[in-house]
Amino acid sequence: MSDDKTSLKEVVATYLKKNPDFLNEYPEILEILEIDHDAGPAVSLIERQVEQLRVSNEDLNKQLSRLVQVASDNEQLMSRLHKLTLELMVVESRTEFFTHLGNSLLNDFNADILQICLFDQDIAADAGEDVMGIQSDDSNLEQFEAQLKKDQTVCGRLSESKLEFLFGSKARWVQSTALVPLGHRGEHGMMAIGSSDPARFYPGMGTLFLDLLANVVSTRLADSEPEEQRRSA
Repeated sequence: MSDDKTSLKEVVATYLKKNPDFLNEYPEILEILEIDHDAGPAVSLIERQVEQLRVSNEDLNKQLSRLVQVASDNEQLMSRLHKLTLELMVVESRTEFFTHLGNSLLNDFNADILQICLFDQDIAADAGEDVMGIQSDDSNLEQFEAQLKKDQTVCGRLSESKLEFLFGSKARWVQSTALVPLGHRGEHGMMAIGSSDPARFYPGMGTLFLDLLANVVSTRLADSEPEEQRRSA
């Protein structure tokens, strides 16, 4: 019997879905239909529909507000990128270039720590305290291979060994990181921006600003290479 009731309910539900104007033809049914309400006594179908529309409108307004906020944030970031690019273009000193870059990254992203790793030892030695020179065949780089192969910024939490390699004694304070390859698959190195906030850098967040900025830095690094090296590349 219960199976028959269930079958009948399914038939009625299917019929109403295929004939949404059914209640227009039989409006008297609306007067007797009642639906339990979570917040109180039973309400009519029309009242329930009105309530659902109100909730749907609220959700749409929230989504629209989020989209507007994201668009506003992106516009501000792109404006900062444009300004920063112009500022970096006229900086000749390597130290000043990376110092200005580092200060801008920490301020624009409210991050706590920055580490730039470069394979070119000469550039790294002349680039300031935020830059570390590493050998391209350093075995510690194997653990970053998956991130660098993605050829774009990767955000989220890193393993303890990765954090220690990047940030040394300060690694214990880093709860989330944006890892930015420099050059194709990190051919020049990588930038790591760390935060004590676990939610500051998260998987799936927008990284267009950092990816474009990486192109600016990579171009500068390529221009810094000896002419013979650029020709053979």
